[in-house]
Amino acid sequence: MKLCIARIAKNIAYFLVPIFLVLLITSIAGLIIMDANIGIKNTSSYYETTLFSDQYFSDIYQNYYVVQPSYLDMDNTQVDYESYSNYGGGIQEETEVAGKNGFIYYSVYQSSNFRYLVIDKESAVAKTNLDHTMRTDSVEEIVQVLQENDIYWNYVGGEVQTNIPNLSMENIRYTPRFENMMVDSDRLEIYTVLLNDTPYHDDYAMAKMGYDFSMKANDSAPILIPVSIIALIVLTLVIIHGIGRTAKQEGIYLNWFDKWKLEIVLCIGGIIFFIGIACLVAVNSNSRPVIFSGVTLGASIIYLSMILMLETFVKRIKTHTLWKSTILYAIGHEIKLLFEHRKIATKLVWGYWGFCLLGFLATMFIMRTYNGEAFFWYCVLAMLGITTFLYLFKKIREFDKIQTAIKSIYEGNTDIHLNPNEMKGVLKNLAIYVEDIAGGLSNAVEQSLKSERLKTELITNVSHDIKTPLTSIINYVDLLKKEKMPNEKATEYLMILENKSQRLKRLTEDLVEASKASSGNIKLQMEKINVNELIKQVSGEFEDRFHERGIEEIMTLPEEPIFIMADGRYLYRVLENIYSNCAKYAMENSRVYLDVVTTAKSVVIQMKNTSQEKLNITADELMQRFVRGEASRNTEGSGLRTFYCF
Repeated sequence: MKLCIARIAKNIAYFLVPIFLVLLITSIAGLIIMDANIGIKNTSSYYETTLFSDQYFSDIYQNYYVVQPSYLDMDNTQVDYESYSNYGGGIQEETEVAGKNGFIYYSVYQSSNFRYLVIDKESAVAKTNLDHTMRTDSVEEIVQVLQENDIYWNYVGGEVQTNIPNLSMENIRYTPRFENMMVDSDRLEIYTVLLNDTPYHDDYAMAKMGYDFSMKANDSAPILIPVSIIALIVLTLVIIHGIGRTAKQEGIYLNWFDKWKLEIVLCIGGIIFFIGIACLVAVNSNSRPVIFSGVTLGASIIYLSMILMLETFVKRIKTHTLWKSTILYAIGHEIKLLFEHRKIATKLVWGYWGFCLLGFLATMFIMRTYNGEAFFWYCVLAMLGITTFLYLFKKIREFDKIQTAIKSIYEGNTDIHLNPNEMKGVLKNLAIYVEDIAGGLSNAVEQSLKSERLKTELITNVSHDIKTPLTSIINYVDLLKKEKMPNEKATEYLMILENKSQRLKRLTEDLVEASKASSGNIKLQMEKINVNELIKQVSGEFEDRFHERGIEEIMTLPEEPIFIMADGRYLYRVLENIYSNCAKYAMENSRVYLDVVTTAKSVVIQMKNTSQEKLNITADELMQRFVRGEASRNTEGSGLRTFYCF
């Protein structure tokens, strides 16, 4: 199977481009993030950055007032309970809080990795955003669940307990927010944690992902950026070179999409591109797999739309049809044709608008008149329509006559008769042109037949004149062979003379046969022939010659006998000539393939071999009469027998 290396390389490049593009974008983005955020430099963990500590302490401070009296109405707990229930939360009533009988408010936010517990010891009220389960029915159980996480910050008894370096007491002691919290240090206890591995897709998860990414990108960016740029340039060149290449044909292959108008193609590509953008924008979920799937789908659609546009644009540029495939060009071309054929266009415009004007006037008169006058204008309108129809019908008949004449010329019949006087205008000129073409073709065919007939007669007469002295030469050679030769040299010369005279005889016979075939004077005796047996017979005769040159014949024949109606003598000669060509010109120590392919109405005999020498002529030239593929003429043959093979 023939492969197109450029097309294969292009497809591989399409697969590699997104990889290097992602590497380039991520490397550049990593450098930008590192330069834009001084707080993440010289850190070994995301939890050591000021980016994390500022965000974390902001969440702590936002939940500082959640248990203030303005937030909780102790005299109307039922209303608060319904409100919290509507948002998936709840209230644990009559539970011990700071040694008193109080309430625990559960405000559940499933999408947050930040979890907290704030206790107001004076009012015996606690609030948390943990789920209300059997494990969190009490303050002690809530604290125990929170302690299962690694990252924490607690404010108990006026002291900070944390493993976040930037949020230690020493680092936040004199900040305005923390000073506000210290005022209520005797009344409040605060417990906060960040869930391990940040399972929810919130700001913390995104920031941690960005930190990890920027740290890795910062280390590899000096290498990845130049490598990615070079790779993308090379892959782009490979893609552009491979676009339009195919093993089916030489040059650039245009499919059905490449033949559409460019404006329509741009609309389709734009629609597909915006569908991809919509997939990216429409992703609104806290699930990372869902986000990843949506982003992948959107990016894939965008990339495919870009490939579609690139393919058709490059093909059109390579074939110089980019501008010609636009609707604007088509409109301009039609206007240009209108000006080039302005005589016909002028008549068409005058005729069309004249008919419309007369029809409009007749209709207006009908609407303004009554009784007999209206009938008169009805008749005028009808006559106008009938006259127009008859005129168009006459033109169609004239055009049909010209079309029939052209079809006859196409089928080889130049004996046509058109009467230009029956036509008018452009069709009259067209009829004159067609008659002149038919007459010229008729004369050319007649001259060609006359020339072919003269050549056939010349070949026949010359061949006949050659055969008479050649017969005498052959007879005298036979007589000399019966005489005693004076020495071995004379015998050798006599053998050469015999071989050359016999070859000349065969060439003369071939020339006569070629002349008969050209003039159609060969009489064929059609009979039922077994194709398989005939091929095996010819193959057997050339077995020794093939063996001498190390040629292996691989024959593929149908299992069932194949019969055809043909002249056995000439068909045998055709096969003999083909086998003879293979024996002479096939590469030594190679293979020759013979296949018999049957269809519903025909039998095809195919023979293929590798030529010993590179052909310096085209396939069309090789099929011509008297042409030999070997220009050096080192082997016997005239090219005459090729005539019988094709």
